[in-house]
Amino acid sequence: MRNLVIIGASGFAREMYDLAMACYGDQSDFKIKGFLSDNPSNIAEMGYPPVLNTVSDYEPVEGDVFFCAIGNLYHRRKTVEIILSKGGNFINLIHPTAIISPSVKMGIGVGIKSFCVLASDVTVEDFTFLQSSVIMGHDVHIGRFCQVNSFSFFAGYVRVHDMVSINAGVRIIQNIVVEEEAVVGIGSVVLRRVKKNTTVFGNPAKRIVM
Repeated sequence: MRNLVIIGASGFAREMYDLAMACYGDQSDFKIKGFLSDNPSNIAEMGYPPVLNTVSDYEPVEGDVFFCAIGNLYHRRKTVEIILSKGGNFINLIHPTAIISPSVKMGIGVGIKSFCVLASDVTVEDFTFLQSSVIMGHDVHIGRFCQVNSFSFFAGYVRVHDMVSINAGVRIIQNIVVEEEAVVGIGSVVLRRVKKNTTVFGNPAKRIVM
């Protein structure tokens, strides 16, 4: 029996509940046990399973599997590290409508929502999440703890490093590199390398000061 514990109890966590049900809800050996949250939550009052405990205080038991549903990448990494340090095991949630090439390489704790397309030899590393309708051409490489939002397009050989946020509707041309902890603003068209820890926006995307 796999008992899924979702880390987080916000709107994103409710989305991941729905994604998990789409992936595994018809399997008799799978159930969603509940959520972990360090903040007050009324998620159980909304008809979802209960908040079981805080992230720090929860101790995994036999049969537990985890998925992290925290949008903030720094908080995501912190909470994942806590659960990993306790021996917790993370699963992937891949919507049945996603089209995934057999040659795709995927880490752990990866989430992929509906209607995504991942072409030949794409790599998606640990704890990265793709919202719906993301399209990746051949040989795209996405690092760890990234967030890629809906309707984004990656041409062939794009390389995205760790801890990057790609907002909705972004277009990235072939061979571009997006360095660690960068943010690409909504609807941007990326034509050149994005430097570490910078935010870019526009068409063509240019650095902005937040």
